[in-house]
Amino acid sequence: MLLQLFLIIVGFALLVWGADLLVNGSSQIAARVGLPDRVIGLTVVAVGTAMPELVVSVVSAVDGHADMAFGNVAGSCMANLLLILGMSAVITRLPLARHTQRFEIPVSVASVLLLMFLSNTGGELTAVEGLILLAVFAAFMGYTVFLGLREGDSGHEELDPETQLMPHELENEDDDVAEEEDEGEPRGMHVSIALVLFGIALLKFGADYVVNNSVEIATALGISERIIGLTVIALGTCLPELVTSVVAAFKGNTDIAVGNVVGSNITNVLLVMGVPALFSPIVYAFSYNIDFALLAIFSVVLVGFAFVGTKHTMTRREGVFFVFIYIIYIVASAVL
Repeated sequence: MLLQLFLIIVGFALLVWGADLLVNGSSQIAARVGLPDRVIGLTVVAVGTAMPELVVSVVSAVDGHADMAFGNVAGSCMANLLLILGMSAVITRLPLARHTQRFEIPVSVASVLLLMFLSNTGGELTAVEGLILLAVFAAFMGYTVFLGLREGDSGHEELDPETQLMPHELENEDDDVAEEEDEGEPRGMHVSIALVLFGIALLKFGADYVVNNSVEIATALGISERIIGLTVIALGTCLPELVTSVVAAFKGNTDIAVGNVVGSNITNVLLVMGVPALFSPIVYAFSYNIDFALLAIFSVVLVGFAFVGTKHTMTRREGVFFVFIYIIYIVASAVL
C-alpha cells in the first residue's frame, strides 16, 4: 500500500505541472486567435481535462461495469460544480459572464435532463442514444466556437508585443526576466499548442497514477463499485479539472476556471457518456436520477448566485457553501 500512496503523490505532481502548462498555453492561444478565455475554457481545456473520465467510462462500459461508468460521470460533474468551482471561488471571486448564465449553464442543465430522459426510457443507454448525445455535443462545440470568434477580443487580455506573455504572467516574471531574455525569440503558436498537448498528456498520466492506485486501495478496503465510481474514481478523474481551475484562479484567469467547470460538465454528460454507449449498451440504475437531479438543481443555484449580493459574481462565501454541500453529498452517498 505504501507503493500505491507514493504513486498517487507522483500523480498529483504530474497533475499540477500539466495544469500549469495547459492554462498558460490555452491563454496564449486564446489571445492569438481572438477567442475569449471563456471559450477556450469551454472547448480546449474542458475537453482536454475530461479525457480521463472518457477513458475510464469507455473501459468501464466495455468491461460491463455500468455502475462505474455512470457513477464516474455523476460524481465528476458534482465534484466539478460543487468542489472545484467552490474552491476556485474561495481563492478569488469568480465573475459569471452573461453568456455563461444565459447559455452555457442552461445547456449543462438541459444536457443532464436529456441524459436522464434517454436513460430512463429503456432502462439503458443505447448506441442510437449515444449518437444523439454526441450530435448535441458537436452542435454545442461548433456554436460556442462560432460565438467566440464573433466576440473577438472584447474584454480579453492582450499579449505583450515584446514578450508574447499575458499581463497576469508578466506580474510574476520578476525572477525570470534574465531567463526570458536568454531564450531569444518569443513563443510562437506552435509552442503554445505544444504546451497544451504536453499539459494534457501530463494530466492523463497523472490521473492514471492517482485513479489506478486509489482504486486498488479502495478495493482492498472493501468499498462497493458504485461508491468507488461516485467518489474515488470521480474525484480521481476530475483532478485535472480541479488542478486546472485552481491554478487558473490563482493566475487570475477566472474565465478559464468557470469555463473549464461548465464545459467539463457538458463534455462529461454528452461526450463521456455518448462514446461508451457506442461500444456497449449501458444499463442505468434508477438511483442515479437523484444524483443527476441534484446536479441540475445546483447548476440553477449557480445562476442564482449571479443575482445575489455582488451581481454576476460568485463570492467566497458562496464558494464555501458549495464545498460544504459537496462534503455532505459525499458523506450521504457513502452512508446511503
